[in-house]
Amino acid sequence: MICIFGGAFDPPHKEHIRIAKEIKEEFGFSEVVFLPSGNSPHKSLETPYDVRISMLSVAINGAFPIDLTEGTLTERAYSYKVLPLLKEKYGEIAFLIGGDSLFALDRWRCPDAILKICPLIVVPRGDDDLSALRCAADSYIARWGGRILISEKVRGESVSSSMIRAKAELELDIPEVDPSVREIIEGCSLYRRYTSIVERVRSMLREGRWRHTCGVVLAGLKINERIGLPFEKVFLGCLLHDCMKHTDRINPGVPEDVIGTKVLHAFNGAEEARLAFKIEDEEILDAIRYHTTARGGMTTLDKLVYTADMVEEYTRDFEGVEHLRETAYRDLDEGFRLCLESCYQSLIERGISIYHLTMDAYNEYCKKE
Repeated sequence: MICIFGGAFDPPHKEHIRIAKEIKEEFGFSEVVFLPSGNSPHKSLETPYDVRISMLSVAINGAFPIDLTEGTLTERAYSYKVLPLLKEKYGEIAFLIGGDSLFALDRWRCPDAILKICPLIVVPRGDDDLSALRCAADSYIARWGGRILISEKVRGESVSSSMIRAKAELELDIPEVDPSVREIIEGCSLYRRYTSIVERVRSMLREGRWRHTCGVVLAGLKINERIGLPFEKVFLGCLLHDCMKHTDRINPGVPEDVIGTKVLHAFNGAEEARLAFKIEDEEILDAIRYHTTARGGMTTLDKLVYTADMVEEYTRDFEGVEHLRETAYRDLDEGFRLCLESCYQSLIERGISIYHLTMDAYNEYCKKE
């Protein structure tokens, strides 16, 4: 039986190769075939197909075959349409997906058809709970039939292509990719969509604050792996959240009651993002504006930036942060609630006055009946 390993591979990283090798061994597949996304229904792919094929080719280095079927399709490459083509081509096949994809399977197009075509092989990712995966698999099988097999030996580490793209944008080292892939990234100037914004923000911040900002971007994207917000919203909201941390200049539109307080930079930063960085997306602006105070009626992006700011791994090392971080990576709503509660209690203990929006947020998300 052939195992189909689909994905954008934008870029391919070492985890992709490791998983393919270990899944092949665990299930005794005759081959694992990589299937790069063409016209993906789930993602907007800026990196050209041929460039992604070039990166994947050097990353695999002949260890596995690459199937180019999706590159020939002009319509959306839904799995329920592509898998029959591959089954006709290879015979019996299985389809490899991650634990996050299994949890979201009922939101795929025609998942019942997919399960009629071939079994699914599921690789847990990060701290995916095996019992929760089995429960999800059993519910789908009961509803649609088919076979879903969960790997007992292979677990994907916390590496994602979106985080690698962000590291490239931030000009950080990316040891997760093969050096030959890094050469293509640099040679083709990939993942440089926000270069001017990144350079400007870095010039506005002291080195320690820039390191914190990079940590917030990466933490935000890690949290987002379970949520699926657009990359640009998470990246820009996190990148710009502290952009006015080290300035006395106050933009028009900043509320009078935050001037001279420790929350000024958040409101000032939102206006800077609007005026200087030409950010028009109100969700991004609000996430910057409320990343320090929080507010009632937080959006998912608001919660994500607020939480990432508190749990990022580069500079945050206060007592209890590990628990907050683990919770946030597993469940944003619960992680946000714990972060807000921790911040509120810290303000109380230190005798610091609490801004009214923070009180609103605490009363909505943390206060017990």
